[in-house]
Amino acid sequence: MLGHRYWMPSAFAILALLALLVVPAVVDKRLAKVRTQLVAANDAARVPVNDLEATFAGELLARNSALPPGDIPAFATKAKRDAENAQLRAAVYKFGSPAIAYYTDLNDRLDAWDRSTHDGTARSTQQGLELLASAERLDSLLTTMSTSRRIEVLRLERIDVISAAILAPIALIAIVIIMWGEQRTLRFARLAEQEREEVIRAGEARAALLRGVTHDVKNPLGAAAGYAQLIEDGIVGPVPARQLEMVRRIHRLVQTATQTIADMLELARADGELRVEYTTTDLGDIVNQVFDDHRGVARERGIELDVVAPSTPIVTDPTHVQEILSNVVSNAIKYTPPGGRVHAAIIDAKQPSKRGEVLGVEVRDTGPGIPPELHEKIFEEFFRVGSADGDAGNGNGNGLGLAISRRLARLLGGDITLADGDGSGAAFTLWLTSSAIPLSLHERGVTTARAS
Repeated sequence: MLGHRYWMPSAFAILALLALLVVPAVVDKRLAKVRTQLVAANDAARVPVNDLEATFAGELLARNSALPPGDIPAFATKAKRDAENAQLRAAVYKFGSPAIAYYTDLNDRLDAWDRSTHDGTARSTQQGLELLASAERLDSLLTTMSTSRRIEVLRLERIDVISAAILAPIALIAIVIIMWGEQRTLRFARLAEQEREEVIRAGEARAALLRGVTHDVKNPLGAAAGYAQLIEDGIVGPVPARQLEMVRRIHRLVQTATQTIADMLELARADGELRVEYTTTDLGDIVNQVFDDHRGVARERGIELDVVAPSTPIVTDPTHVQEILSNVVSNAIKYTPPGGRVHAAIIDAKQPSKRGEVLGVEVRDTGPGIPPELHEKIFEEFFRVGSADGDAGNGNGNGLGLAISRRLARLLGGDITLADGDGSGAAFTLWLTSSAIPLSLHERGVTTARAS
């Protein structure tokens, strides 16, 4: 979140600092080049051109005048003109075209002048005039270019000053933004660290509370299971057959509750591992047994239980499957109003799993149902859906049953899904692989064992 909120100020700051470094460097480089061209136009180029113009003008004057030789400018030697020509060539090539074209024309005429003979005055004079005109054209071009370079120097100097005046405050702002962003980042990092430590402390406190509560509940349940076992074994005297069956169911329910508490204790541990013992069992027997255990409660609430669970062999952990189904059936009865119905059936998955056939146990009820937006929320720890009829019994519970059931189902390589019932109510489905230990268990480090 921090990166999404502050990337634009950071980008602005970086661009401003880059501009502060790059713009003056580019301007200074261009300014140095223009100044070099200006010096070349004024000194290195125009001086030799003017000298050539004076030389050829003097020679033309000598050829066409009756002035005494002392009043005529001295002719320039070829060595001097060659030196001036080399200086002119080096300066002109700094400007590029069209200065080079003008220089080339002047140089060609200069070579022709040197090769010409002095037999015909008119011919030599014509060549001199053309040579002088070519030099004047080059001189005029150099004057124009010198003026433009001088204007460009002034413009670049102005840009240099303006850019420095503008970019310096921007750079200062950029530095402030970067420092501000860094401070906010550090502050958020400290807050995140504090929140993480608080979460860790809260988790440790919650785990300690859970261990204490479950330990205190597990002890009396263990004692109740012992008393039920004594009655079941006839230690305290004979028990009628009908009552004996009820005592056995009470014993199983207490054992189931004790096992659930034991699982909660294990889930509260840091490693969160559970022991899974695989064995070949009958899924239909487990479903029927779970429903038999809840028939007494359903009868008291006036709810009909309907089961379609034929014999179905499966390799799984029967204890954990029974815990899961017991939670689901208990919730279905809890949220179904009197006169309602809870139906269970073993179904096949529409799409087989890569690790074997997938079986499902679907439990449907005729209660008020669960809103679609809560279909995943109800599997969170300590979340409970409010009762529809205000019955206190419907609101009882700690919101752990479905959370633990989904964890157990996924540890078994399956899952629990929720869909809307036919017209009303909810339909929970426990999915299980039918013939193999899921590889995901080994990947998750779950302790597994296989029983014959």
